[in-house]
Amino acid sequence: MTAHALNHIPIGHDEVMKQAVEAFASGRMHHAWLLAGIEGIGKATLAWHIAYHALSSGAAKMNPQDQTARLMMAGAHPDLLVVGRAVDEKTGDTRKVIVVEDTLKIASFLRTTSAHGGWRVVIVDEAHALNRHAQNAILKILEEPPAHVLILMTATTPGAMLPTIRSRCRVVPLAPLEKGAMTTILSRLAPEISGTELESLIGLSSGSVGFALKIIRSETLPLYDELLSLLAGQDMDIARLHKLADQISRKADAESFEVVTALLTDRMRQSVRAAALAGQGGVDQALQLWDKTRATFALAETANLDRKLAFVNAVSESYKVKC
Repeated sequence: MTAHALNHIPIGHDEVMKQAVEAFASGRMHHAWLLAGIEGIGKATLAWHIAYHALSSGAAKMNPQDQTARLMMAGAHPDLLVVGRAVDEKTGDTRKVIVVEDTLKIASFLRTTSAHGGWRVVIVDEAHALNRHAQNAILKILEEPPAHVLILMTATTPGAMLPTIRSRCRVVPLAPLEKGAMTTILSRLAPEISGTELESLIGLSSGSVGFALKIIRSETLPLYDELLSLLAGQDMDIARLHKLADQISRKADAESFEVVTALLTDRMRQSVRAAALAGQGGVDQALQLWDKTRATFALAETANLDRKLAFVNAVSESYKVKC
């Protein structure tokens, strides 16, 4: 998450922003908010706008030209601290978790007085990635929060966090974006996508702008269309399947594998749901296939297994049950 989130209007979460504005105006601003929802729906963008509202002493509308906004976008506002998954100095890679050393910065930050005499704000992005020690450090702060301090956390899986942390936050579940909001945002961020291609993209992304942009970036719509064509055939075309598997499993194109496999597993999940709602047989078989496929793809990612083989096996199994 970067300060550039402030450049974007948090479309689709107007009601939550309204709640934050009203809470601030009434003097009853809760000291900690946990913005929860699926990846890519604008949780970080919303957090930055709530932070701006607090740091600008309740400005009615965000002005990107005023000093508060400019300082935030420059990452230089003295009353704002942003914590997230940091780069491991030893490996040069972004850590998969937020470690306690990162959260200790919060305690140091809160021991100082406000440079501008107002609120101090901490944003913890991907708070579900806090490891146990880091969560305990956050909990101590939440138990005795200083005055005029606002802690904004975002999480895709809030259940991974300590119940005692959740109980001390105002938990705000954010719904996936509706079609209208998706159309507005994607038309701005990806104006080259339109018509039926845009419709297809919105349908596949399940209300997540982040995932939609990932589909565009990885250029996987044609690959997914080819997959659907394979599954619709009377007989599985093994040569076409292996060609497709070669295309999406190349080491240099890891994102294509991630996106296509995510789309395939979601298709399986939808088949499970449809069968369960219809009260038809085959629900157990569909569930087993979904579980097995998810486990296979997860193992291929984490254990560096043969991604092509994992994909070929998953599609072959999927074809057998025509999910």
